[in-house]
Order: sequence, then C-alpha cells, then structure tokens
Amino acid sequence: MRRVLVFLWLAVLTASPGARAAAPSIISNLANPAIGVNGLFLCQGAPDLDQAYGMRPGEAEISVISTVDPYWTLTVYFVLDAQSALAEEAFATTTKIPGVTLKLGQLRASFGKHGLLHTHAFPFVQAPVISVNTLGEEGFKDAGAEAAWMTPLPWFCELTLGAYQALPADPDHALDFGAVSRGNMPGLAHLKNLVDVDDDTTLEVGGSAIEGLGSDGMHHAVWGADLTVRNVPLRQSNERGWTVQAEFLHKEAYGGGVYDQEAFGWYGSLQYRWAQTWWTGVRVQEAYRSFTDTLLDSTGTPEPGYTRGASANISYLPSEFSQIRLEYSALRATGVDGSRALDRRLMLQFSFIIGFHALHAY
Repeated sequence: MRRVLVFLWLAVLTASPGARAAAPSIISNLANPAIGVNGLFLCQGAPDLDQAYGMRPGEAEISVISTVDPYWTLTVYFVLDAQSALAEEAFATTTKIPGVTLKLGQLRASFGKHGLLHTHAFPFVQAPVISVNTLGEEGFKDAGAEAAWMTPLPWFCELTLGAYQALPADPDHALDFGAVSRGNMPGLAHLKNLVDVDDDTTLEVGGSAIEGLGSDGMHHAVWGADLTVRNVPLRQSNERGWTVQAEFLHKEAYGGGVYDQEAFGWYGSLQYRWAQTWWTGVRVQEAYRSFTDTLLDSTGTPEPGYTRGASANISYLPSEFSQIRLEYSALRATGVDGSRALDRRLMLQFSFIIGFHALHAY
C-alpha cells in the first residue's frame, strides 16, 4: 500500500503544470548548445572598381558552442555567403592540463592581432592590405592543434605553440605549405605579454612566427610584431575609451641558397569611444610587394606593388547586438613598372547578432 501511495504522489507531482514546464527546460539545457547568428550587409560605392554600387550581403556566421563533458568544450563556426557554406572553424578546447589551454581541430591560428578576428569583429570594414597578403583575408585557418601555456612570470605572459596540416596556397590561404614530403608540418609560435599601465590602461606587446615547406621546395614563413594600448575608464567603461594598435608583418621564402622577401608592411589605428553608442576610428597603412584589387597588368592580372592608404569611420551601436558603420577609405598603389592605381571606397556596413556569441579575443 505504501508503494502505491508513493507512486501516486510522484504521478501527481510530474503531472503538475510546474513540473511539466520544468522538464523540457532541463532537457533543453542538457541537450542544446548555445547558438548565435551574425549577419553582415554592405552598401558600397567604389568609383575605381569595375562593379555596380549598392547593397549586397556580406556573410552570415552561425556559432554553436557546447560543453561536451567535464573535460572538453566544442566550438563550431559555420559561414554562409553567396558562393559557399562551410564550417570555417570546428575545434575542441580543454583547460584540464594545469597552466595549459589545449585546442585542436579546424581553427584560426593564434597569430598577431588582426589575424585573430572574425569578419564581423573587424574594427574597419576591410582588413589591412598586409594582413591579406601574408596570412589571408581572415588570418591563417587550418586543421591543427595549439597549446597555450601561461608562464610563471609576474605579468601576463602567454606562449602558444601550434602545428597544422600542410596545405598549398589557395584563395583562402596566402601561405604555400603544400610540400608532400614526409616531415612537412607547418609550425607556429606566439608570445603575448600584457601589463597594467594604470587602473584604466593596459599595454600589450606580442610576437608571432609561422613557417612551413611549400610545394616549390622553399621554406615559407611569416613573422610579425604587434603593440596595443587600451584605455577603458573604470567609472565610464560603457561611455568612454580608446585603443591604439600597430602591427608589422613580414613574409619571406628561403631555401637552396635563395632568399625572397615576398611582402612586408604595417598598419596603425586609433579607435575612440566618445559616447555610449558612438565610436570613431582612423587607420593608416603601408605595404610593399602586395596585391590589391586595382593594380593590374596589361592582361588584367593583379601585380604586386607598393601601397599606402588611410581609412576613417564612424560607428553607431544602439546595443551590443547591432552596429551601423560608415567608412571611407583611399588606397594608392604603385607597380614595379611605375603604373599607378587608386582605390577609393565609401562603405555603409550593417551588422546584427542574435542568440549567444562568444567573447572576442582581448
């Protein structure tokens, strides 16, 4: 009889509206990952490009993040644009090794500063010319593994080492690591130092290097250095602040007594927040032996040249989920034969986020 009463009591509880509402919630929290979607749209007028003005979709990024078990977290970024839909990143992360964060899968390499950013997190609509020519439009992305070690130094000092799949150069990979020799495994080293200048300001100094064997039998490498000063007032963190950032990148190839300085350059930028919903920014850049959209030879093929340019923008962020950015950029390129080209653009960019989205790299 007692067993029957207990059974009836449990049945009443599970049949109650509160219990019925709680059960799906528990299942949802256990079974469903955190999902977010970001959409980018761009309206552009470029008198020096052979293309129509107007609005066009940029890309949509779907992020899926979930705890696998007490040891691993899985993160996947799907990117959809007019040409393709692919899993841009898909990696697992663990912090169970003391002092070490291990990441493995299809991932964005920990190189420099701008190379860490997704498209919607760019501080300017376009990536710096030297970044595109050395690492790619959105940094170096490849299958591999990285281990980040927090050193015991008295300031924040993190050393990251990585190894990746050997792939040849293509539209998404500016580096040629396509050698099929048995020992070819591109490797990376990244050192990040962060110190507090005062209660409101931090200083970051970093260095990065990546190297591998190319399909031409040459060693291909990129190394860079970056400096970032960030000010966020404690009492006005959501109203005031500024960031100054500079990065130098150098791409080279060597082997068999031959050395080729393929591309090198730098950029410097200032972002200033002057109200809760308003940001403005300026950037200058310079690149050598780099390709652009407007510097073409007589056959219409892009040719390398010396480029320099500047950009300025103003951004309105009514919330953390949307942004409207107006930007003007001008880039002048000079070819090895003395030919000149000008790239001027007026761009209006819209960015929207729904759902959960992971924090961007600091």
